Amino acid sequence: MITYCHICSFIFNFSYVTFFRAGSYFGLKQPTGFSNVVMLLLTLKLVGIAYEVHDSNKIRRNRENGVPDPVDRNGKPRYQPIIDDPSAVDIVHYSFCFIGLFTGPYFKFRTYRDWVHNDNSKDVPLMGPLMARLKVLPLIAALFLGCSYFFNANMKEEAFYQHPLWYRLGYMVPAFTIFRMRMYSAWILSECVCIMSALGAYPSELKSRCGQGPTVDPAKIQLNDTKEYDFETIHNIDPYKCDFTPTFRDAMRGWNMTVQWWLKNHVFIRFPIKPLSTLVTMLVSAYWHGIYGSYYLSLLTVPIILIAEDLMMKAFRTEENKVTYDWFNWLFRMRGFEYLSIAFLVLTGAALWTYWSSIYFIGHILTFTFIAVGSLYRPKKKTKNEESTKDK
Repeated sequence: MITYCHICSFIFNFSYVTFFRAGSYFGLKQPTGFSNVVMLLLTLKLVGIAYEVHDSNKIRRNRENGVPDPVDRNGKPRYQPIIDDPSAVDIVHYSFCFIGLFTGPYFKFRTYRDWVHNDNSKDVPLMGPLMARLKVLPLIAALFLGCSYFFNANMKEEAFYQHPLWYRLGYMVPAFTIFRMRMYSAWILSECVCIMSALGAYPSELKSRCGQGPTVDPAKIQLNDTKEYDFETIHNIDPYKCDFTPTFRDAMRGWNMTVQWWLKNHVFIRFPIKPLSTLVTMLVSAYWHGIYGSYYLSLLTVPIILIAEDLMMKAFRTEENKVTYDWFNWLFRMRGFEYLSIAFLVLTGAALWTYWSSIYFIGHILTFTFIAVGSLYRPKKKTKNEESTKDK
Protein backbone atom coordinates (compact mmCIF):
# COMPACT_ATOMS: atom_id res chain seq x y z
CA MET A 1 0.00 0.00 0.00
CA ILE A 2 2.89 2.37 0.80
CA THR A 3 4.12 1.92 -2.78
CA TYR A 4 1.01 3.68 -4.09
CA CYS A 5 -0.03 5.76 -1.07
CA HIS A 6 1.09 9.02 -2.71
CA ILE A 7 -0.98 8.34 -5.83
CA CYS A 8 -4.04 7.31 -3.79
CA SER A 9 -3.73 10.39 -1.62
CA PHE A 10 -3.36 12.66 -4.66
CA ILE A 11 -6.44 11.25 -6.37
CA PHE A 12 -8.61 11.17 -3.24
CA ASN A 13 -7.75 14.64 -1.95
CA PHE A 14 -8.09 16.39 -5.28
CA SER A 15 -11.37 14.58 -5.91
CA TYR A 16 -12.66 15.54 -2.49
CA VAL A 17 -11.71 19.20 -2.89
CA THR A 18 -13.78 19.25 -6.08
CA PHE A 19 -16.78 17.76 -4.24
CA PHE A 20 -16.23 20.28 -1.45
CA ARG A 21 -16.37 23.24 -3.84
CA ALA A 22 -19.24 21.85 -5.89
CA GLY A 23 -21.33 20.92 -2.84
CA SER A 24 -24.04 23.39 -3.82
CA TYR A 25 -24.90 21.10 -6.75
CA PHE A 26 -25.67 18.37 -4.21
CA GLY A 27 -27.88 20.47 -1.96
CA LEU A 28 -25.10 21.56 0.40
CA LYS A 29 -24.26 25.11 1.37
CA GLN A 30 -21.62 26.92 -0.64
CA PRO A 31 -18.34 26.87 1.35
CA THR A 32 -17.09 30.18 2.69
CA GLY A 33 -13.90 31.80 1.49
CA PHE A 34 -12.09 30.94 4.72
CA SER A 35 -13.05 27.26 4.59
CA ASN A 36 -11.93 27.12 0.96
CA VAL A 37 -8.52 28.52 1.90
CA VAL A 38 -8.17 25.93 4.67
CA MET A 39 -9.06 23.22 2.17
CA LEU A 40 -6.33 24.49 -0.18
CA LEU A 41 -3.63 24.06 2.46
CA LEU A 42 -5.05 20.76 3.73
CA THR A 43 -4.90 19.33 0.22
CA LEU A 44 -1.22 20.22 -0.12
CA LYS A 45 -0.36 18.85 3.31
CA LEU A 46 -2.24 15.56 3.00
CA VAL A 47 -0.84 14.85 -0.44
CA GLY A 48 2.61 16.04 0.58
CA ILE A 49 2.86 13.82 3.65
CA ALA A 50 1.92 10.79 1.54
CA TYR A 51 4.78 11.62 -0.83
CA GLU A 52 7.16 11.95 2.12
CA VAL A 53 6.12 8.51 3.42
CA HIS A 54 6.45 6.97 -0.05
CA ASP A 55 9.86 8.54 -0.73
CA SER A 56 11.21 7.63 2.72
CA ASN A 57 10.25 3.99 2.33
CA LYS A 58 11.63 3.89 -1.19
CA ILE A 59 14.99 5.18 0.05
CA ARG A 60 15.06 2.55 2.80
CA ARG A 61 14.31 -0.23 0.31
CA ASN A 62 16.98 1.01 -2.08
CA ARG A 63 19.60 1.08 0.64
CA GLU A 64 18.66 -2.40 1.81
CA ASN A 65 19.06 -3.63 -1.78
CA GLY A 66 22.38 -1.87 -2.21
CA VAL A 67 21.07 0.81 -4.59
CA PRO A 68 23.19 3.98 -4.19
CA ASP A 69 21.56 7.26 -3.28
CA PRO A 70 20.96 9.82 -6.07
CA VAL A 71 23.75 12.29 -6.77
CA ASP A 72 23.72 16.02 -7.49
CA ARG A 73 25.23 17.82 -10.47
CA ASN A 74 28.70 17.52 -8.94
CA GLY A 75 28.40 13.77 -8.49
CA LYS A 76 28.06 14.01 -4.71
CA PRO A 77 25.30 12.08 -2.88
CA ARG A 78 22.17 14.21 -2.61
CA TYR A 79 20.76 14.50 0.90
CA GLN A 80 17.32 12.95 1.14
CA PRO A 81 15.53 13.33 4.49
CA ILE A 82 13.73 10.26 5.80
CA ILE A 83 10.73 10.31 8.10
CA ASP A 84 9.20 7.57 10.21
CA ASP A 85 5.69 6.58 9.22
CA PRO A 86 3.41 9.10 10.98
CA SER A 87 0.51 7.98 13.16
CA ALA A 88 -3.05 9.18 12.60
CA VAL A 89 -2.60 11.63 15.48
CA ASP A 90 0.59 12.99 13.88
CA ILE A 91 -1.26 13.57 10.61
CA VAL A 92 -4.13 15.42 12.33
CA HIS A 93 -1.76 17.61 14.36
CA TYR A 94 0.31 18.45 11.30
CA SER A 95 -2.68 19.11 9.05
CA PHE A 96 -4.46 21.43 11.48
CA CYS A 97 -1.43 23.22 12.89
CA PHE A 98 -2.73 26.77 13.27
CA ILE A 99 0.40 28.31 11.74
CA GLY A 100 -0.23 28.87 8.05
CA LEU A 101 -3.62 27.23 8.14
CA PHE A 102 -5.29 30.17 6.35
CA THR A 103 -2.45 31.86 4.48
CA GLY A 104 0.38 29.38 4.14
CA PRO A 105 3.26 28.94 3.77
CA TYR A 106 3.20 25.25 2.99
CA PHE A 107 5.72 23.27 5.02
CA LYS A 108 6.55 19.56 4.99
CA PHE A 109 5.77 17.11 7.76
CA ARG A 110 9.52 16.81 8.28
CA THR A 111 9.70 20.56 8.93
CA TYR A 112 6.78 20.34 11.35
CA ARG A 113 8.36 17.40 13.17
CA ASP A 114 11.72 19.15 13.46
CA TRP A 115 9.96 22.20 14.90
CA VAL A 116 7.97 20.23 17.48
CA HIS A 117 11.04 18.30 18.63
CA ASN A 118 13.50 21.19 18.53
CA ASP A 119 14.88 21.61 22.04
CA ASN A 120 16.85 24.69 21.01
CA SER A 121 13.94 26.86 19.83
CA LYS A 122 14.51 29.35 22.63
CA ASP A 123 18.08 29.95 21.39
CA VAL A 124 17.05 30.84 17.84
CA PRO A 125 17.48 34.60 17.20
CA LEU A 126 14.15 35.90 15.91
CA MET A 127 14.21 39.69 15.79
CA GLY A 128 16.74 39.99 12.95
CA PRO A 129 14.85 37.75 10.51
CA LEU A 130 11.55 39.27 11.64
CA MET A 131 12.62 42.86 10.95
CA ALA A 132 14.14 41.82 7.63
CA ARG A 133 10.71 40.61 6.51
CA LEU A 134 8.78 43.54 7.98
CA LYS A 135 10.89 46.35 6.53
CA VAL A 136 9.12 46.29 3.15
CA LEU A 137 5.63 46.09 4.65
CA PRO A 138 5.04 49.90 5.02
CA LEU A 139 5.74 50.45 1.30
CA ILE A 140 3.48 47.54 0.35
CA ALA A 141 0.70 48.84 2.59
CA ALA A 142 1.01 52.36 1.15
CA LEU A 143 0.79 51.07 -2.43
CA PHE A 144 -2.18 48.89 -1.57
CA LEU A 145 -4.13 51.63 0.19
CA GLY A 146 -3.27 54.28 -2.41
CA CYS A 147 -4.24 52.18 -5.42
CA SER A 148 -7.35 50.85 -3.68
CA TYR A 149 -8.50 54.41 -2.99
CA PHE A 150 -8.03 55.77 -6.50
CA PHE A 151 -8.82 52.63 -8.52
CA ASN A 152 -11.90 50.82 -7.31
CA ALA A 153 -13.88 50.10 -10.47
CA ASN A 154 -15.75 46.82 -10.63
CA MET A 155 -14.54 44.91 -13.68
CA LYS A 156 -17.64 42.71 -13.62
CA GLU A 157 -20.08 45.57 -14.15
CA GLU A 158 -21.25 46.79 -17.53
CA ALA A 159 -20.30 50.36 -16.63
CA PHE A 160 -16.62 49.43 -16.68
CA TYR A 161 -16.84 48.56 -20.38
CA GLN A 162 -18.22 51.97 -21.23
CA HIS A 163 -14.73 53.37 -20.73
CA PRO A 164 -12.44 53.74 -23.77
CA LEU A 165 -9.98 51.06 -24.80
CA TRP A 166 -6.94 52.84 -23.31
CA TYR A 167 -8.65 52.89 -19.91
CA ARG A 168 -9.55 49.19 -20.02
CA LEU A 169 -5.99 48.34 -21.02
CA GLY A 170 -4.37 50.60 -18.46
CA TYR A 171 -6.60 49.42 -15.64
CA MET A 172 -4.71 46.12 -15.57
CA VAL A 173 -1.75 47.91 -13.94
CA PRO A 174 -3.44 49.21 -10.77
CA ALA A 175 -5.68 46.12 -10.59
CA PHE A 176 -2.66 43.82 -10.50
CA THR A 177 -0.85 46.16 -8.11
CA ILE A 178 -3.73 45.96 -5.63
CA PHE A 179 -3.94 42.20 -6.01
CA ARG A 180 -0.26 41.47 -5.52
CA MET A 181 0.20 43.99 -2.67
CA ARG A 182 -2.64 42.25 -0.84
CA MET A 183 -0.99 38.88 -1.38
CA TYR A 184 2.47 40.23 -0.47
CA SER A 185 1.23 41.57 2.85
CA ALA A 186 -0.63 38.36 3.74
CA TRP A 187 2.34 36.13 2.91
CA ILE A 188 4.90 38.35 4.65
CA LEU A 189 2.81 38.45 7.82
CA SER A 190 2.36 34.67 7.68
CA GLU A 191 6.12 34.28 7.40
CA CYS A 192 6.48 36.52 10.45
CA VAL A 193 4.17 34.20 12.41
CA CYS A 194 6.42 31.28 11.46
CA ILE A 195 9.52 33.23 12.45
CA MET A 196 8.15 34.25 15.85
CA SER A 197 7.32 30.61 16.61
CA ALA A 198 10.69 29.40 15.21
CA LEU A 199 8.93 27.20 12.66
CA GLY A 200 11.28 26.50 9.77
CA ALA A 201 14.38 27.68 11.62
CA TYR A 202 17.43 25.68 10.59
CA PRO A 203 21.16 26.32 11.09
CA SER A 204 22.58 28.14 8.10
CA GLU A 205 25.12 25.33 7.56
CA LEU A 206 22.29 23.07 6.42
CA LYS A 207 21.67 25.31 3.38
CA SER A 208 17.90 25.10 3.55
CA ARG A 209 15.75 25.83 0.52
CA CYS A 210 12.24 27.15 0.26
CA GLY A 211 9.71 24.39 0.96
CA GLN A 212 12.34 21.67 0.87
CA GLY A 213 14.20 22.34 4.10
CA PRO A 214 17.84 21.27 4.68
CA THR A 215 19.88 20.13 1.70
CA VAL A 216 22.79 18.99 3.88
CA ASP A 217 22.60 15.99 6.22
CA PRO A 218 22.47 17.34 9.81
CA ALA A 219 24.25 14.20 11.01
CA LYS A 220 27.37 15.23 9.09
CA ILE A 221 27.67 18.69 10.66
CA GLN A 222 28.49 19.74 14.20
CA LEU A 223 25.60 22.00 15.18
CA ASN A 224 26.00 22.27 18.94
CA ASP A 225 27.44 25.78 18.96
CA THR A 226 25.68 27.24 15.94
CA LYS A 227 24.46 30.83 16.29
CA GLU A 228 23.30 31.45 12.73
CA TYR A 229 19.86 30.33 11.62
CA ASP A 230 17.78 31.04 8.57
CA PHE A 231 14.12 30.70 7.67
CA GLU A 232 14.49 29.88 3.99
CA THR A 233 12.31 26.81 4.45
CA ILE A 234 9.20 28.95 5.02
CA HIS A 235 10.23 31.81 2.70
CA ASN A 236 7.09 32.20 0.60
CA ILE A 237 7.35 35.46 -1.31
CA ASP A 238 10.16 37.49 -2.85
CA PRO A 239 8.62 40.86 -3.82
CA TYR A 240 11.80 42.09 -5.45
CA LYS A 241 12.07 39.05 -7.72
CA CYS A 242 8.36 39.23 -8.58
CA ASP A 243 8.53 42.90 -9.47
CA PHE A 244 11.97 43.41 -10.99
CA THR A 245 13.42 40.19 -12.40
CA PRO A 246 13.36 40.41 -16.21
CA THR A 247 12.01 36.98 -17.13
CA PHE A 248 8.54 35.51 -16.68
CA ARG A 249 9.98 32.18 -15.49
CA ASP A 250 12.12 33.71 -12.72
CA ALA A 251 9.32 36.01 -11.59
CA MET A 252 7.03 33.00 -11.17
CA ARG A 253 9.64 31.38 -8.93
CA GLY A 254 9.39 34.31 -6.54
CA TRP A 255 5.59 34.05 -6.19
CA ASN A 256 4.01 31.78 -3.54
CA MET A 257 7.32 29.96 -3.42
CA THR A 258 6.41 27.08 -1.12
CA VAL A 259 3.44 26.15 -3.30
CA GLN A 260 5.71 26.45 -6.35
CA TRP A 261 8.07 23.99 -4.65
CA TRP A 262 5.16 21.62 -3.98
CA LEU A 263 4.04 21.74 -7.63
CA LYS A 264 7.56 21.26 -8.93
CA ASN A 265 8.43 18.32 -6.67
CA HIS A 266 5.10 16.52 -6.70
CA VAL A 267 3.96 17.15 -10.27
CA PHE A 268 6.56 18.68 -12.60
CA ILE A 269 9.59 16.46 -12.01
CA ARG A 270 7.51 13.28 -11.56
CA PHE A 271 5.33 13.53 -14.64
CA PRO A 272 6.64 10.90 -17.06
CA ILE A 273 6.16 12.87 -20.31
CA LYS A 274 8.67 15.71 -19.92
CA PRO A 275 7.50 17.94 -22.82
CA LEU A 276 4.07 18.10 -21.16
CA SER A 277 5.33 18.65 -17.61
CA THR A 278 4.78 22.40 -17.57
CA LEU A 279 1.31 22.12 -19.08
CA VAL A 280 0.24 19.43 -16.60
CA THR A 281 1.71 21.39 -13.69
CA MET A 282 -0.32 24.46 -14.65
CA LEU A 283 -3.41 22.29 -15.05
CA VAL A 284 -2.98 20.89 -11.53
CA SER A 285 -2.37 24.42 -10.21
CA ALA A 286 -5.60 25.66 -11.82
CA TYR A 287 -7.49 22.62 -10.50
CA TRP A 288 -6.09 23.24 -7.02
CA HIS A 289 -7.04 26.93 -7.05
CA GLY A 290 -10.70 26.22 -7.78
CA ILE A 291 -13.38 25.27 -10.25
CA TYR A 292 -13.65 28.69 -11.89
CA GLY A 293 -13.02 28.61 -15.61
CA SER A 294 -10.91 31.77 -15.41
CA TYR A 295 -8.17 29.88 -13.55
CA TYR A 296 -7.80 27.44 -16.43
CA LEU A 297 -7.86 30.13 -19.11
CA SER A 298 -5.17 32.05 -17.25
CA LEU A 299 -2.81 29.36 -15.97
CA LEU A 300 -2.93 27.25 -19.13
CA THR A 301 -1.71 30.34 -21.02
CA VAL A 302 1.50 30.31 -18.95
CA PRO A 303 3.25 27.52 -20.92
CA ILE A 304 2.60 29.43 -24.16
CA ILE A 305 4.14 32.59 -22.69
CA LEU A 306 7.18 30.62 -21.51
CA ILE A 307 7.66 29.20 -25.02
CA ALA A 308 7.46 32.70 -26.51
CA GLU A 309 9.94 34.07 -23.99
CA ASP A 310 12.45 31.26 -24.57
CA LEU A 311 12.25 31.62 -28.35
CA MET A 312 12.71 35.39 -28.28
CA MET A 313 15.69 35.13 -25.91
CA LYS A 314 17.42 32.58 -28.15
CA ALA A 315 16.76 34.70 -31.21
CA PHE A 316 17.63 38.20 -29.99
CA ARG A 317 19.37 38.28 -26.61
CA THR A 318 23.14 38.62 -26.92
CA GLU A 319 25.97 39.53 -24.60
CA GLU A 320 26.14 42.98 -26.16
CA ASN A 321 22.45 43.91 -25.86
CA LYS A 322 21.42 41.94 -22.76
CA VAL A 323 20.77 45.04 -20.62
CA THR A 324 18.47 46.61 -23.18
CA TYR A 325 16.84 43.29 -24.04
CA ASP A 326 16.22 42.44 -20.38
CA TRP A 327 14.57 45.82 -19.83
CA PHE A 328 12.13 45.25 -22.70
CA ASN A 329 11.59 41.65 -21.60
CA TRP A 330 10.69 42.90 -18.10
CA LEU A 331 8.27 45.43 -19.61
CA PHE A 332 6.41 42.76 -21.57
CA ARG A 333 6.48 40.08 -18.86
CA MET A 334 4.90 42.52 -16.36
CA ARG A 335 2.13 43.14 -18.87
CA GLY A 336 1.77 39.37 -19.14
CA PHE A 337 1.39 39.02 -15.38
CA GLU A 338 -1.22 41.78 -15.34
CA TYR A 339 -3.10 40.21 -18.23
CA LEU A 340 -3.29 36.81 -16.54
CA SER A 341 -3.99 38.16 -13.04
CA ILE A 342 -7.42 39.42 -14.06
CA ALA A 343 -8.57 35.79 -13.79
CA PHE A 344 -8.14 35.96 -10.02
CA LEU A 345 -10.15 39.18 -9.79
CA VAL A 346 -13.19 38.40 -11.94
CA LEU A 347 -13.12 34.63 -11.17
CA THR A 348 -15.61 33.28 -13.71
CA GLY A 349 -14.53 32.20 -17.17
CA ALA A 350 -17.29 34.26 -18.76
CA ALA A 351 -16.19 37.44 -16.96
CA LEU A 352 -12.55 36.89 -17.93
CA TRP A 353 -13.54 36.23 -21.54
CA THR A 354 -15.57 39.45 -21.53
CA TYR A 355 -12.60 41.48 -20.32
CA TRP A 356 -10.05 39.85 -22.62
CA SER A 357 -12.33 40.28 -25.62
CA SER A 358 -12.83 43.96 -24.70
CA ILE A 359 -9.08 44.47 -25.13
CA TYR A 360 -9.01 42.21 -28.21
CA PHE A 361 -7.01 39.42 -26.52
CA ILE A 362 -3.91 41.55 -26.80
CA GLY A 363 -1.93 39.30 -24.47
CA HIS A 364 -2.50 36.23 -26.63
CA ILE A 365 -1.89 38.13 -29.85
CA LEU A 366 1.48 39.43 -28.62
CA THR A 367 2.44 36.00 -27.29
CA PHE A 368 1.77 34.22 -30.59
CA THR A 369 3.49 37.06 -32.46
CA PHE A 370 6.59 36.58 -30.32
CA ILE A 371 6.47 32.82 -30.96
CA ALA A 372 6.32 33.41 -34.72
CA VAL A 373 9.10 36.01 -34.73
CA GLY A 374 11.28 34.03 -32.33
CA SER A 375 10.89 30.88 -34.42
CA LEU A 376 11.69 32.76 -37.62
CA TYR A 377 14.91 34.34 -36.29
CA ARG A 378 16.02 31.54 -33.99
CA PRO A 379 19.65 30.60 -34.71
CA LYS A 380 19.89 27.38 -36.67
CA LYS A 381 21.59 24.43 -35.01
CA LYS A 382 24.91 23.60 -36.58
CA THR A 383 25.28 20.20 -38.16
CA LYS A 384 28.14 17.89 -37.25
CA ASN A 385 29.83 18.62 -40.59
CA GLU A 386 29.74 22.37 -39.97
CA GLU A 387 31.16 21.94 -36.50
CA SER A 388 33.98 19.69 -37.73
CA THR A 389 34.79 22.17 -40.53
CA LYS A 390 34.95 25.01 -38.02
CA ASP A 391 37.29 23.03 -35.77
CA LYS A 392 39.66 22.48 -38.69
